[in-house]
Amino acid sequence: MASRFKADYDPDEDILYLYSEKNKSKGSIEFGEIVIDFTAKGDIVGLEIFDASHYLSEITNHRLTKNSLLKASTANLSFLKKRGTTIIKMVIPLEEELAATIAIQNLNYRSPLSA
Repeated sequence: MASRFKADYDPDEDILYLYSEKNKSKGSIEFGEIVIDFTAKGDIVGLEIFDASHYLSEITNHRLTKNSLLKASTANLSFLKKRGTTIIKMVIPLEEELAATIAIQNLNYRSPLSA
């Protein structure tokens, strides 16, 4: 099930921030060009995407400009947790729907190999 997130874009820094208005962040962790904000339970409540126009262009095969990202006001995000991975599916309504999938390591995952 997808959750509605708010979207704010800073064209000067080329940073797209997607965040839940319902939940507060208790911490953050960086995964390359993305910073994930999470609750005390490990639920994702925010994504900060650096170099957003280039990063999203690469993973979606759409040419995105800073002007196109300025139109982003919401995003639908869904999360699928599989063993040690969280798959983030995001859909951002712009002139046409922009869909992207990102996989990150689960925040609370402890590998049995390193235990």
